[in-house]
Amino acid sequence: MPPPYRHHIFVCLNERPPGDPRGDCASKGGASVREALAKELKVRGLSAEIRANKAGCLDSCELGCSVVVYPAGTWYSRVTPADVARILDALRPTA
Repeated sequence: MPPPYRHHIFVCLNERPPGDPRGDCASKGGASVREALAKELKVRGLSAEIRANKAGCLDSCELGCSVVVYPAGTWYSRVTPADVARILDALRPTA
């Protein structure tokens, strides 16, 4: 049986105490990025093959908002909702 999704996109929503020098992805827009991904996946008709997941700490919040795409293991940092189209464009199947 093939895996249910072609890709999983994990968006860090980690929260740290105020004043932590690394900051956290939650305060750097993680929820907005995940919402934008879910919306754009639906618009593109890709929700059945690509899943946008909430993630706990990806241990790079100082570079937040952090996103990782599997199975390729591609990492993105300082992601904003404006980056969503570019990330999804990179996941187009190659023929």
